[in-house]
Amino acid sequence: MQAAQYTAQSLYVVYRQLPIEAQQAFRDLLSRETEEIAGYKNTEWLPLSDTSLRELWDAPEEDYWDDLYAKQHAEN
Repeated sequence: MQAAQYTAQSLYVVYRQLPIEAQQAFRDLLSRETEEIAGYKNTEWLPLSDTSLRELWDAPEEDYWDDLYAKQHAEN
């Protein structure tokens, strides 16, 4: 249960760091009816968040997580 809680908290932290336009696009996506989402394409909102996500992912302090992931998923 804790892992799910941490995942939700992490997603919320990232969401709050997105530009306001990206946050609004994400809320709009979630509020759509199920049948409308069937034709949804990521290209509708991803460009709005690209700059913020790139800043987060390319930060030097994230290198630790990249290295850890590579070690955990290394082919022997």
